[in-house]
Amino acid sequence: MRVYSQSFFLVRDPTSVRLSRRRLHDLAENWGLRLNEASDTALTTVLSELVTNAVRHGTGAMLTIGVRANLSRRRVLVEVYDGSRILPAPRCAAPEDETGRGMALIDRLSVCHGAERTTCGKCVWAEIALPEQRLTRRQLILRPGRAARAVARRLTAPRRRPRPGPAGHRARHGQHPSPQSPSALHPVERAWQQHPPHIPHKEGESPCTTS
Repeated sequence: MRVYSQSFFLVRDPTSVRLSRRRLHDLAENWGLRLNEASDTALTTVLSELVTNAVRHGTGAMLTIGVRANLSRRRVLVEVYDGSRILPAPRCAAPEDETGRGMALIDRLSVCHGAERTTCGKCVWAEIALPEQRLTRRQLILRPGRAARAVARRLTAPRRRPRPGPAGHRARHGQHPSPQSPSALHPVERAWQQHPPHIPHKEGESPCTTS
């Protein structure tokens, strides 16, 4: 099971939203996570909303952000801890409101989400889906069984038959095509070989014929 996990601390300040996104992208790059446009947008938006809610409605001087990636399940769990024990509640934002849509975005972009109280406050979390992940060279070395299965799938996959090229290009590099029999030649070429034409020459020059 390929699982990566790390946590980091940020000051409970609006600038931490941008810093948390940067740290998340650094972790994804270090872990070799493969992100498409949908998963990258979901991860960035969900983390931004979780940190923003903790900055606005949480307590305490610091925030703890935990990131756990399970590549076998193709899931990333993001957790934000703050000092308040009041759990977030969804609200219906009016069209003219500039806030109040954070939980709705998290619900839309995540596979599942929730909140729970801890001994020092609360934890709000969300799980985001990942696309299919590639096997790196290090993972192939550490997990030879899975690498062997991947190679077996590639070997047993149906192959496309090569398309035949033109007759004049069948000779491979460094080899000459087999000579054609006289019967396979064009009548003009056969007559040329049997009776090569005589090429007149000037006075003082040696005569020559075509080969």
